Amino acid sequence: MKQNVDNVVYTNKALCRDCNKCVRVCPVNAIKIENAQAQVIPDKCIDCGACVLECPQNAKSYTSDLDKILQALKKGEKIAVSVAPSFASVYQPWQVLRIPSALRMCGFSFIAETAVGAYETSGQSRDYIESYPKQSHICTACPAVVSYVEKYTPQLVNKLVPVVSPLIAHARILKRKLPDHHIVFIGPCIAKIREIKRPELHGEVFAAITFEELYGLFVENNIVIENCEESSFDELPKGDSRLFPIEGGLLKTAGLSTDLMDNTYLSISGSREVQEALKLVEESDEPIVVEPLYCKHGCIAGPAIPKNRNNYKDRHRILNYHKDNKADTSSLNNTNVNLNTRFNKNTSISKPVYTELEIKEVLNKTGKQNSENELNCGGCGYDTCRKKAIAVLQGIAEVEMCIPYMRRLAEKRSHLIIEKDPNGIVLLDDQLRIRHMNPAFKKMFFCSDSTLDQPISYLLDSGPFEKLLSNQDSIIREELKVPNYNLICHQFCYSIPEENKLVGIFVDVTDFQQNKSKLNKIKTDTIIQAHELIDHQIKMAQEQAKFLGENTARGEMLLQKLIDAIEK
Repeated sequence: MKQNVDNVVYTNKALCRDCNKCVRVCPVNAIKIENAQAQVIPDKCIDCGACVLECPQNAKSYTSDLDKILQALKKGEKIAVSVAPSFASVYQPWQVLRIPSALRMCGFSFIAETAVGAYETSGQSRDYIESYPKQSHICTACPAVVSYVEKYTPQLVNKLVPVVSPLIAHARILKRKLPDHHIVFIGPCIAKIREIKRPELHGEVFAAITFEELYGLFVENNIVIENCEESSFDELPKGDSRLFPIEGGLLKTAGLSTDLMDNTYLSISGSREVQEALKLVEESDEPIVVEPLYCKHGCIAGPAIPKNRNNYKDRHRILNYHKDNKADTSSLNNTNVNLNTRFNKNTSISKPVYTELEIKEVLNKTGKQNSENELNCGGCGYDTCRKKAIAVLQGIAEVEMCIPYMRRLAEKRSHLIIEKDPNGIVLLDDQLRIRHMNPAFKKMFFCSDSTLDQPISYLLDSGPFEKLLSNQDSIIREELKVPNYNLICHQFCYSIPEENKLVGIFVDVTDFQQNKSKLNKIKTDTIIQAHELIDHQIKMAQEQAKFLGENTARGEMLLQKLIDAIEK
């Protein structure tokens, strides 16, 4: 399925089923609904992957570099792999020790943990924060957070710590060590696919794939982890850097405070929490250091990690892996590697402003003429009816996305169909009292709304409905003749057990039956007249034959006399 090159996350339209869940979970309203199909808006998307993770139809996906990697391996090119520290939460402890061997069997020539770069990133982040103690700081390990700040809170771009993410730090370290190698990242994050394509980082990382795609790579190479031997990475991280994928990991590695009661340092995860923390940074007069992770519970809950996992169990695995596998203290000092970067204010998303009248006009289209009708049910994917109305004005939502409105519209149409139906329709309760009649029924049986609440026997035989109540039949079809109303009709009766209601439908066939009787009489008269005509024709034929026979005999006699006279 060909996608726009600007898209990292996209929709498979064949699978999209108009559920609006992606609209509901997208923290930045980067989903456009058009013709009941969800589309990702690249300029607004921060590639957090929430829609990929939450889509119940698996209609959301992301671009893949897997083919690019396979082609490079096929050509025999050297590739160094940087494995995100969250891998220890994805695999069982016994599998973790076999991952390096499995990657070598795929053809990668150097296997290391991204935590190596995380250690250096945390150190330089700490140095920068301590150099400017009187201002607030936003740590930049998470590319989704960086993208969010650039696009939606550009006024805070100068608060971003100008240090690259652990992936880019590790890539620069590996490039210095292995200049003839491509660098490939494997992790739980979709935002990394966008990060390596940033103009200022172009060419630093060859490709980025997810843990989901790693499974596909193992399948492609017929690799079974159980059959791989235990081995270690070619490069081991320092300090507490393996804790980076959980809340507080960066601060812990940097030697900064992780005390929950410390007002200066905040370790948070989750889109809503990030937004609230950024608002605090903007409004606070005191310096605050925020370590934000956009995925709730951190990288261990990334969008490209197998679903339906226990996040606290995964956190436990990270802690155990860090404790049981001592960090390397003898690796080369890489602090001389330049880890500086820059961020962009020019990518911010403008927020159009609409008048109250414009918003009200959209609300009125869905029957929300006053605030009491604004249910804010969230069925459309937006928190409030007003937000949805604004989205309609922006052209990214449709009026028909309002479920209560569509339900009322459907009920109105159903009611209209019943009211306009030329057949008589009556609704009874379980006491056989009339609860509703359509105009056709009233006309058939010469009644009005004054008949409501009366027993059906007030108008016609209740026998068929009584059979339904006694469960003798589930549906009754019969011809009904009502001389009092000069009426002949086909009667259909059935029950609605869930509502304790009975329905009767009456199709007027009076004219048809009368015409049928007239036709039968015409047929009978015609047959009698045909018989009379036949008899008459036979009689005439017989008389004509007799007359013809007599004339023929007389003619023969005269002719014979003539012959005799000639002979004489």
